[in-house]
Amino acid sequence: MSLRARLQEILPGLLPRDSEHAIKGTELIRLVRSVLGDEYSDRSYRSHFSFMVLDPDSCLARVENGQGYYFKDAEQQADSRSLHPLFEAGAASKAEGYDRYHKALALVVRSLDTAGLGVFVYPSQDDFSWLHPDVVAVQWPEGHWEEDAFVMNEEVCRAWADSGESPLSYRSICLSFAEESNRRALFRALSAGLWAQECELVLVGEALAQEEEDELRLCASQYGVGISQWLLPDGLLERLPRADEIFRAGREEALALVEQMHVRRIAVPRYRAEAAHVFANLDQTDLQAMYYWTWGCLDRGRVEPYEFRVSVS
Repeated sequence: MSLRARLQEILPGLLPRDSEHAIKGTELIRLVRSVLGDEYSDRSYRSHFSFMVLDPDSCLARVENGQGYYFKDAEQQADSRSLHPLFEAGAASKAEGYDRYHKALALVVRSLDTAGLGVFVYPSQDDFSWLHPDVVAVQWPEGHWEEDAFVMNEEVCRAWADSGESPLSYRSICLSFAEESNRRALFRALSAGLWAQECELVLVGEALAQEEEDELRLCASQYGVGISQWLLPDGLLERLPRADEIFRAGREEALALVEQMHVRRIAVPRYRAEAAHVFANLDQTDLQAMYYWTWGCLDRGRVEPYEFRVSVS
């Protein structure tokens, strides 16, 4: 049994039932050691606590803006699966997922997950971040499907557990609309994806003028940024349902939506094998949540349906 599975089994009996009586990590480690002994290091426990807090199916919760841990019951676990945080950007239209950015984001995500990639979506913000992308697409190790979960090769997961060397490949993706400042969007994609093996800019909307496309292609080739343009039929974004409905749509429904778009590749991302090193990036707070999520999937050896579609920090 993995450490995560053992923690999920014993933590309900050790954790306080409400946030007011939350206990600090040091005390929680002491309680866990009283059950499991000294087989694992403090660092291993702390890293597992960190990504369990981010797992919607975990019983472990952390006090918001605090240091204490407490028990998350079944109802709270169900609430943590909500996609609502994706649409909390201030304006009422964004809060409901009706705006075109969130609809386009949902289409991008569904095109990736129906292609077999794991997808991590960052919460929306009033100002776009230059430190993290809008979406991270994860290429998992070899594996197979068992019912509704993608199960990874056991030997790969065992090697990860023994060495800590991640077998995953990351593609950082930023989203923009073609009528906006495309040069600015290109350099944001580069800035937000310096840590990843690949970084890409997705331009949604009308076709670019040839002169502007040539200029972008030249910049992209110099810095290794991929560019793809998603040409949408007139009025498609306005006709689409809310973004959360696109996220929750079944595979066949999602494919039908994605097939309405024409995708043109303007520039191919340059693969940088040396760029992404998980442990070297731990100090980058904007990346920690995404790393903990992928580590949790590796630790379990499987990617569940909800996580395979969208995971929100």
